[in-house]
Amino acid sequence: MSNHYDDQWKLLQKLKPTNEEKEITRMRIWQTIQASSPKITRTSPFFSWKNLLATCLFFLICGGFWLIFQQENKVQHSVTEKGINSNQISWKLEDTYSKKSNDGLAFYRKNQTEKVGSVHEVTEEKRKEIIQNHAMFVEEQMENFPYPTSMYIEHVKQMNVALRYHFFIPLENQKYFHFTFDYPKLEYAEIFTVISTLRIKGMEPNNYPKQLYVNHGYGKMLFPINLQPISISANKEVYNWESGSTEAFNAYIKKITEQKGLWKKKSTTKDSHTFESADGNEIITITIKGKTITYKFIYPNR
Repeated sequence: MSNHYDDQWKLLQKLKPTNEEKEITRMRIWQTIQASSPKITRTSPFFSWKNLLATCLFFLICGGFWLIFQQENKVQHSVTEKGINSNQISWKLEDTYSKKSNDGLAFYRKNQTEKVGSVHEVTEEKRKEIIQNHAMFVEEQMENFPYPTSMYIEHVKQMNVALRYHFFIPLENQKYFHFTFDYPKLEYAEIFTVISTLRIKGMEPNNYPKQLYVNHGYGKMLFPINLQPISISANKEVYNWESGSTEAFNAYIKKITEQKGLWKKKSTTKDSHTFESADGNEIITITIKGKTITYKFIYPNR
């Protein structure tokens, strides 16, 4: 990459842009992108004293083990001093797995060695440091997800990573689980499948009964969560929508039209709807056929 681009990147990291400036920069970046009782025997005063001491030591040791057992039973599904256990978290993205990594976990696709994400426990101070020291262009509270979740999207200057998603889930004592996922190592839909189906043992999830929708990357279009990618290219995306139906599709289209000032409908049929962005820079046709939902993208001004 050119020295000019490197200089611009360093300046970008130092800037503390306003929300309007973030939005402008975010859209520019988006347009270039398409993560257990002893028995005591008394024989003499000496042995009595010795046995008393041994008894005290025994109860002290037993008491220690009991406290450890109680503590482990209480937090067996939470973070320990040795870090996060891979059995403590689960989700419904089947082709991923986790491995121990320092005090946290690293996530991988099956049969691949390149890390696609991670999770660590961080303090409130560390959380603020992460947010302030990275080029974050999206900040959002994820409503109605299994756990209270703050999402940030970082623009990453790497050959194989365009965006890094950061999710913070609050624990006790001003601590958080900090999840990261890299795009395009994981597709947007896959990242949100993880977060929407996330289960943390020992933490009761919120079971929201209705369909949830999210934006993919810096884009404005809403997508249903729990889509499984079939094929993804610059101008066409095809997904399997397991909960898709005519009723669900109509509710989805209605949700898009309720976004005031973002999209205007250009045409519609029973199974297909075409929307144009308010600025005219993007046209998206959404079509459903059975459980398959397809998005076609046109960018008139490019």
